[in-house]
Amino acid sequence: MLKNKNLLHAAKNAFNGLRVLLKERSAQRELLLLLASIILFCCKPNVYTVLLTVLSFVLIAVEALNTAIEKICDHLTLEIHPEIKVIKDLGAAAVFVLVLAMLLLFIRFLSPFS
Repeated sequence: MLKNKNLLHAAKNAFNGLRVLLKERSAQRELLLLLASIILFCCKPNVYTVLLTVLSFVLIAVEALNTAIEKICDHLTLEIHPEIKVIKDLGAAAVFVLVLAMLLLFIRFLSPFS
């Protein structure tokens, strides 16, 4: 496999990856969170909505990495293996931690105390 020769080729590979990611159910849900945070930012721009939007983009990136990890593990073996379960669980935990951070930030955004 050849390395990326130019920016156009790298962008094409990135869009191919996004296409794969968009087929994942979890990524589709997270894209809805991204859309909601962008709408919230457009309606009421402040530090909380900026942070929510940035965290939403980070969440999509972490979901892409988690999906890549899962695909690599599935490529290695489809058998149930305790170490591969741990690896997949760690990827899911990374996504979960980000969702919790977003939830806490959203609760703070809704809080009447500033």
